[in-house]
Amino acid sequence: MITNNPQNDSAKQEIINDLLKELPTDTAVEVNLPSECKAYTLEDEDLPVTIRPMTFDDEKSIVTAKKTEDPVNLVLQKCVTNVKVNDLLPMDKLFLIMKLREISYGDDYSTLLLCTHCGAENPTTVMLSQLNVNPVPDDFEDPTTIILPELKKEVVVRLPRVKDEKLFDDSAAVLDQLWRFVVSIDGHTDKSIIAPVMDRLPLRDVKTILNSIKSEYGVDTKIKFACKDCGGVSIVDLPIDASFFDVN
Repeated sequence: MITNNPQNDSAKQEIINDLLKELPTDTAVEVNLPSECKAYTLEDEDLPVTIRPMTFDDEKSIVTAKKTEDPVNLVLQKCVTNVKVNDLLPMDKLFLIMKLREISYGDDYSTLLLCTHCGAENPTTVMLSQLNVNPVPDDFEDPTTIILPELKKEVVVRLPRVKDEKLFDDSAAVLDQLWRFVVSIDGHTDKSIIAPVMDRLPLRDVKTILNSIKSEYGVDTKIKFACKDCGGVSIVDLPIDASFFDVN
């Protein structure tokens, strides 16, 4: 029978601590989110939002994540402090993904961009810190109030959060989920009233609501390049998925 020896455990921990003593003790960096945290209640209002570089253990969690889990969200939950990842607006999540890749593996990100004219693969290196970040204006708020042009009613609409991502897994069902982002219609907050009203809205009103939950703020991931094969100029989105953190 094997039993734990507290003295041996203490000695082992001293060795571990000695081996790791040269590691930086404060590697987290303060970040200014594109939303400027106007849509959140921070866990500690007196402290900033910070993010630390990924460790080997964090990288393993990406590989071993269950199919029902978003590996990037899992890593952000480990590395980001003072704000709940599930509450993040998409603009802030994307910003944090970029910052996490930058501080963990370096500013240079090498990838292949496909020419929209001939389909050729174009090896490209992007400086992540040089991507333009468009912060929200001073009057930004969430939820926001709009007037539907056809219904002539005041509608309060909220922006999607990370916790809403599963609602957009099926692009064909997005319109069926739109009612979830309507906080109220003419002061009525009961979802059993909102949902059937949404089903009968004119297309112009539906598009008005859709446009209100889109955001033009945050990191601009559009990359412009001239194809090495055909010379055509393309503008494409920077590929961002779990492989974004693969440096092999």
